[in-house]
Formats: sequence, C-alpha cells, structure tokens
Amino acid sequence: MTILDRYIARKFLSNLLFAVIAFVSIYIIIDAVERLSDYIDKGAPTKVIVMYYIYYIPFIVILIMPISTLLASMFSIGHLSKYNEILAMKASGISLYRILSPLFVLGVLISIFMIFFAEVIMPRANTEKALIKRRYIDRMPRSVPSQIANLFFQIDENRRMFIGYYNPYEKVARKVNILEFDGVYIRHRIDAEMMHLGDEGWVLTNGYERFFKNGEEIARPFEEKAIPDISLQPEELSAVQKAPEEMSFQELQRFIEEVKRNGGDPDRWLVDLYLKISFPFANFIIILFGAPLAAGRIRSTGAFGVAVSIMAAFLYFGMVKMGQTFGQIGLLPPLLAAWLGNLLFAAAGILILIKTPK
Repeated sequence: MTILDRYIARKFLSNLLFAVIAFVSIYIIIDAVERLSDYIDKGAPTKVIVMYYIYYIPFIVILIMPISTLLASMFSIGHLSKYNEILAMKASGISLYRILSPLFVLGVLISIFMIFFAEVIMPRANTEKALIKRRYIDRMPRSVPSQIANLFFQIDENRRMFIGYYNPYEKVARKVNILEFDGVYIRHRIDAEMMHLGDEGWVLTNGYERFFKNGEEIARPFEEKAIPDISLQPEELSAVQKAPEEMSFQELQRFIEEVKRNGGDPDRWLVDLYLKISFPFANFIIILFGAPLAAGRIRSTGAFGVAVSIMAAFLYFGMVKMGQTFGQIGLLPPLLAAWLGNLLFAAAGILILIKTPK
C-alpha cells in the first residue's frame, strides 16, 4: 500500500467511524425517547434498558452501514475535490480508477466483514434483545410471544404439521397442513382453514382430506374433523419461534428445507436468506456509486454530500424493500428480488464512474 493509498483510506475510515457512531447514537436516542413512556409504565429497570440497546446495536449497525459508507465516501472524496487534491493527482498521471481503488478494496473488505457480523453476532444479539423485550418491556412470559407464524412440528415418525398462524390466547390455528409420509412420498394429506382445541383434542374445520395410492388421489371435503391422536399441547405451539433476522444463514437454510419437506412455499424465506448475503455487499456497491459521484463534483462537499447520501439511502432502501415484497408475493424470483437494489445501484455506479472525467 502506497502513501497515497493510506492517506485516502485514513480519510475514508475516519469519516466512516464518525458516521457509524453518529447514526447509531441518533437511532438509539430517537427510539428511547419514543418508548420512554412504555419503559416507565412497565417499570423496566434502567440496567435492562441499557442491555436492550446494547443488544440492539448490531442490528442498527447492519442497517445504517450502507448509508455510512456512502456518506464516508462522499465526504472523503469530496474533500479531496474541494482542495484540488484529486486534480493534482490526475496532473501527476494517476487515473481516477487508481485514486478510488483503496475505497473499492475497503468496500469489499467491509462487505465480507459485515457478512460475518450478520451471520455470527447479529442473530445472537437479536435473540437476546427479543427476550428482554418480551420479558421486561412487554411483560409477557418467555413461552408466549406476541405473534406466532409459520410453525412446523414432527408429530411422529411419519407425520409432520405446518401451521400458518397460531393465536396462543384463543388457542386457534389457521392454515393447517398435516402430511403423512411413506418413505419420501406423501400418502395422506389434510389441509384445513382452522384448527381449535375441543373437549377431546384438536379439531379441524373447513378442509380437505387427500389419500394418494398407486398414482391416484382421493379427495374428501369436510366441515369438521377431530384428530385426537395428535397430542400437541397449546404450550408447545406457543413456544417462541425465531424470526428470520434472529437466525443465522445456516439456521434459516435448515428452516427453508423443513418448509419444503412439509409442502410449504419457501419463497418468502428464500428472499430473507439471499438478503443475508446481498445486503452486506451493499457497502461495496454504495461506495461504487458514491465515490465517483463525489469525484466529479469539484469543490462540493458538506450539504451536497449529506443531501445525496440521504436521497440515495431512501432510494436504496426503497428498492430493497420493493424487491423483498415482490419476491415474497411471487412477482420476482427470490434471488433477483434480494439483489434488485444492489444490481440497480451497481449499474448506476458503473455508469457514473465511466462518465466521470479521468
């Protein structure tokens, strides 16, 4: 690494550190002020609230890192442009690609580190944060979450159950599928709109019962069907289930395989799985977008960098959310949906880089 590389890298990293600390602090302060009345009403101890926000920090860092890298690249390169340092570098025969190369390398390294950070640190921190919120802030027992969706159970050796939604207070499940396997093949399947707890056990309502044998299917509708041989207790259905952001990549991958084996649609979670890779790489792509943009704006820093960073952040997060939604409802393939924002910003960054004077 040359002296010039170290000089540019040092400017970028100092701006990045400042941006991360500033955004994390602002996020925590705003969230704490909004929830202050809830903390007081629930009587949450100060120590618990502090721990809650400590565990919150990894999620906030993942969320704000793209806008922090964009702001850092805009300010560091914009500062060099303002004082004609980039012009002097070009006059000495150094191309713009070479000037920006330290930032691109740092962008790749930061993206790789954020994948590790999101895989190892954030899921554990999110789990602890969720437990603190349920126990001390929402004042709910650990075994009863506020919302339960997408539950899977191994009933016995050959049967599995999938539940779309479960209300632990009313003891009512919706979108219930029960599959009985013969090896790898399904020989019996029950699909019901609702399942509730009766006097003698669980009862299914408004569904179909299907039998598969010798390549033929026999379907029988029913309005109500008792299933007393399923001994799952309401407490088992109420057990806390991890959200996708609380799972590591491997945990979510195993969850998706279980969804597939139970006949469910895995696209919703496939989008979340691919986002665990695509979102950290936004740190490189956002530098690819911001650095050449700042290099082309001679004597422009300060308000311009902040304005562009905020606008670009809104656009990027909007594209990510749009892609995620389109993938979950089936309008886009999960892989394309997860990478939509990155692909569009990468194309814009390459176009700006090509058009910026070298």
